[in-house]
Amino acid sequence: MVRNILMSVLLLAALGTACGPRYLPGTKVEATEEREEVAAVVEQYRRAVEQRDNDAVRKLVSESYYENASTTEDPSDDYDAEGLDKVLAELKTTVKAVKYEITITAIDVLDDSAASVDYEYKAQYLYTVGEQDRWGTTSDKNRLSLRRESGAWRITAGL
Repeated sequence: MVRNILMSVLLLAALGTACGPRYLPGTKVEATEEREEVAAVVEQYRRAVEQRDNDAVRKLVSESYYENASTTEDPSDDYDAEGLDKVLAELKTTVKAVKYEITITAIDVLDDSAASVDYEYKAQYLYTVGEQDRWGTTSDKNRLSLRRESGAWRITAGL
């Protein structure tokens, strides 16, 4: 009798958890097919940054990429996809190692063609100034904008 009651309680508990929402791993973001696809792009981006793989980063970026560096009043620090190539090349020569953590806090997908990802990041990086190597750290919040192009999500802003 006790065994039957215990089995019933365990079965109800298992059914109760199966009916609840499913979340993207390591987040409080409810999982959908589109959000999983977008989160996969963010993870590819994170790995490419850690590996200092400019080609992999560039493959994730749209040709219509545009960055205003969060300064809408000052266009002097804005750059497009071509400018991003220059930024990546410069970083490749000065940054020797990167540890990059990303925690996704929200993903909004609009009609399966545009998405935004809010995330928090922590980075540690070894870089060279002159002849001297130094470690730096940074952390902040950011937003990536993405658009579906030819069936794949591409980053259009926010790197």
